[in-house]
Amino acid sequence: MRSAVLLKKFLYIITFFSLINCSKSSSIFEDGFEEATLFQEPLKPWVICGKGKVFVDNSRAYSGKKSVHIISGEGYKNRAFLSLSNIFPLEENAYYGKMQMFVKKASPDGIHWTMIQGSGKVKNAYTAEIRYGGQHNKKLMANYDTVEVESDCWQHSKTKIPENKWFRIQWYFNGNKNLMKLWINDKLISDLSIKGKGEGCVNNETNGNWYFPVFEKLSIGWVDYQKGGGNREIWIDDVTISSEYIN
Repeated sequence: MRSAVLLKKFLYIITFFSLINCSKSSSIFEDGFEEATLFQEPLKPWVICGKGKVFVDNSRAYSGKKSVHIISGEGYKNRAFLSLSNIFPLEENAYYGKMQMFVKKASPDGIHWTMIQGSGKVKNAYTAEIRYGGQHNKKLMANYDTVEVESDCWQHSKTKIPENKWFRIQWYFNGNKNLMKLWINDKLISDLSIKGKGEGCVNNETNGNWYFPVFEKLSIGWVDYQKGGGNREIWIDDVTISSEYIN
């Protein structure tokens, strides 16, 4: 009888840990910034890009006591991005990303901004950047931009970015299918689901096509491409990269 009880407990423990492992098997990367030093840059493998300010503080956090505080300036040089490269390449060249974000005040009308960007080479020929940001009256936008080959394409949304409160933002980039999707607070922003083409392009050397790259880098944060919009102040917390949709 005792051996049967011990066996039952043993099987329970094995099942319990198996469930834990299965639940986390889709996670590729996670960071809540709790281990980082206050008022310093986030820990590696994050790399900071641009002349804007990126540091860990405790002025506000979605969970725990710390988050990343970002202050970007006017124009591309004054962007403030955290970038990850060590997680790539990924199986099937696809992934979900999720983070909590607090935007004190979004860029004014007419200023094109990016807050999420996936980049890499298209068939080893030219660089492409897949982006989510916005432009008109603080409304969200998808953007496709290339280097070496000149294309700058867009798809506008009717949805405005939330301001002055925490919101959950999740995205899906699938390079093999030329597919991207965006969710705000678990609601799919359907007019920003792109598969191969958007509304239009300038410098259109890809004939309106959005040819996705083999992803090499993820960048999150903020950049205003034009001047005249002032500084942006945002916070980011609880970043997760996964092979499955993140509940």
